[in-house]
Amino acid sequence: MSSPVRILTLSILVALAGTAVAAKKPAHAPATAPAAPVAPAGSQGTTAASVYKDNVAVHQAAVTTSPTLTTLNKGSPVEVQQQQGLWFNVKAQPGTVGFVKINEVRLAKAAGSDKNDGYSMFGGHQKPGETAGVRGITVEALQGATFDQGQLDRMQTLRVDDSAANAYASRMQLQKTDVAYNKEPGIGQGHRETSGTPEETQTKAEENTAVKKGLFGMVGSRLPGGLGASAGSAADAMPKSEQEKYDEEVAMGPLVAGRVLSVMPLLDDPAAQRRLNTIGRWVAAQTPRDDLPWTFAIVDSSTMNAFAAPGGYIMVTRGLYDVLQSDDEVAAVLGHEISHVVSRDHYNVIRKQAMASIGINVVSTMAIDKIGSHGGVAGPFEQKLAGYFAKQGASILLTGFDKDVEYRSDAASLIYTARAGYNPLAMYAVLQKLSAVSDGGRTSNLYSTHPTPSARLDRLDQKGLPTVAQFTDRPYVMGVR
Repeated sequence: MSSPVRILTLSILVALAGTAVAAKKPAHAPATAPAAPVAPAGSQGTTAASVYKDNVAVHQAAVTTSPTLTTLNKGSPVEVQQQQGLWFNVKAQPGTVGFVKINEVRLAKAAGSDKNDGYSMFGGHQKPGETAGVRGITVEALQGATFDQGQLDRMQTLRVDDSAANAYASRMQLQKTDVAYNKEPGIGQGHRETSGTPEETQTKAEENTAVKKGLFGMVGSRLPGGLGASAGSAADAMPKSEQEKYDEEVAMGPLVAGRVLSVMPLLDDPAAQRRLNTIGRWVAAQTPRDDLPWTFAIVDSSTMNAFAAPGGYIMVTRGLYDVLQSDDEVAAVLGHEISHVVSRDHYNVIRKQAMASIGINVVSTMAIDKIGSHGGVAGPFEQKLAGYFAKQGASILLTGFDKDVEYRSDAASLIYTARAGYNPLAMYAVLQKLSAVSDGGRTSNLYSTHPTPSARLDRLDQKGLPTVAQFTDRPYVMGVR
């Protein structure tokens, strides 16, 4: 892989595979006006948009210090010709061509032609023989999916450690930054919990071992058939301490990821997989849950979506990864999914539904003792609970949260990317692209579980951007692929 460079602006890259030569330009180099803006390779035509704010300046170049060519009012129609960093090259009436910031307009859905479908414009491309409109995975497909141990093992080998993430950040000149987040979950650092008396700590350690051996001892191997065939009368296994929750969600993650991967296998692109894991590990390090075994993967699907399983297992589809122009945009997508894991969103839903489905009345603190009494072998109740996690946990990834949970994860992504040294406006770029895609098949899963991109952009303007506004002039981190 060639060395990425950090620059203010750069035309959109459209090739997913292969390497490229980085522009010979020093970090933080000032942007200059292009002689004649050219649409990115592979795109045709323009995408309609409207100005979102009053007094929007159209600049001669993609930098705020360049001359203002004209000023537009809210609602004025423009045509977006290309993305250049965190700017759009636009054509405004009566024929002015210049640049506006990516959060100052709202893209409309593209016309839908093969040449300009809002997906190909931003770099997306189909595989030979792949047709547009292919719908994403369904709940039924995930419920009927098998557990793919081989794919899971491959995904786990993609992990990078802190040293690799730190080396990347140093190379890219990413400045780790303290950014306050008043809605950050009060979740401790998993197994690092040390509160309590020595006696309490010892008791918790014994209980935690029982949880691991009893409830999820089968994790890491192929799940045998017939799990959940009989239900015992054990009390609940609802975890109480941070350690217990940590153990259970880390065990739950592989069960969920292994089924998703059987439906959408890993993309065969080691360089792209390492890039995703390196950026993801760096962003995750800026959260209170840096101790999770964070694991990231690109799955081979033309749909545009990303999924977060408990315990730090995050998957991004090829269709979405294709249109992410920069490391900033990759970080923005991962920051949203990381927030779901940090807040235990899927974990809480899976566990709540599991307990309701099994008909367990969660009332006793004696559950851990009963689990431990199996001597490390999962009993009927634990088998049924683990079987539910394995079969239904993956399908819950396609269950929509309350819209406020998604808005919170968008805002959290701005915080985490700003902490990691990226430009938080990258989340706007991602949502704008999702807005422009005319092919409903590519976004069917996404829209079934998330508010519309337009609503998400509006909420970011209201609730998210003010917190990180001071970081929106940061250089764009353009990782050459």
